[in-house]
Amino acid sequence: MKKFAVIFPGQGAQYIGMGKGLFEHKFAVEVMKKANDILGFDLKKLCLEGPLELLTQTDNSQVALYTCGYIAYRLLMEQLPTGCTPVVTAGLSLGEFTALAAAEVYSFEDGLRLVRKRGTLMQQACIDNPGTMASIMGAERDAVDVWVEEAKQKKHIIATANLNCPGQVVISGTVEGVAFVAECAEKNGFKAVPLNVSGAFHSPLMESARKGLAEAITLIDFSDPILPVFSNCDAILKSHAQEIKKALVDQMVNSVLWQSIIEQISAMDVSLFIELGCGKVLKGLLRRIDRSAECISVEAVEDISNLTSVLFQKVS
Repeated sequence: MKKFAVIFPGQGAQYIGMGKGLFEHKFAVEVMKKANDILGFDLKKLCLEGPLELLTQTDNSQVALYTCGYIAYRLLMEQLPTGCTPVVTAGLSLGEFTALAAAEVYSFEDGLRLVRKRGTLMQQACIDNPGTMASIMGAERDAVDVWVEEAKQKKHIIATANLNCPGQVVISGTVEGVAFVAECAEKNGFKAVPLNVSGAFHSPLMESARKGLAEAITLIDFSDPILPVFSNCDAILKSHAQEIKKALVDQMVNSVLWQSIIEQISAMDVSLFIELGCGKVLKGLLRRIDRSAECISVEAVEDISNLTSVLFQKVS
């Protein structure tokens, strides 16, 4: 059997029709009923029909991605033979919450409540402290860090938000701060691409959301994970409930170190990554981090059925 890792996407991967290939399964029906009872609205309808503006709203997109990822993971594990488990799990930003649910750190229901609270807090922080994000294409972190420091010296609020893959560094902060760094990048021959986001995620402008999440997390029971889970904020494996709580809070205002996480997973002799729940964003990033790694995106029950031949190779 190949060693495999399960990975979960973050906000931005959502689209109208997400979950269509999962929702008809009996288990999915049960999970969606629980979700609707907790959220107070029809999550399945929102995923399948939108409208896109409502689905893209931070508090909605995060619960949609969390729920689809969780369903896909549970259906995957249901179909695999006993003892066939991932070597490790990880998720990009919001996806870390799904990874923790897969690792049984908390129940699906508690995780959903926490994700909904996180999204609401982030949405409010975007209103209270307006900001934006941009992707600097082609530049490496060292160069971007220099421009970020120059912006800070000019009293701009700005941070390196995501280190997703080689040649792609995402910055986050005030409109003026992002514009300053973008101009520095373009003067040096790089391209700055504005992101269609509602605010400055993973930056100091999310401080109020960080404090709110720290309070909310105290109300949720966390257990030690049954699977190794990587933390976004420091790219370190976490094995204890209390350190996981701290890492989730820190993630709100710290950089997402996705490239480092994937490089470390590859070094664990993992030859297959399974992206669960929605889209192929992580598959695209993986190609730029480790071209030798194989990634299969699972968005439907039939995708899971096709995995068996990939996971198990006949030996002649």
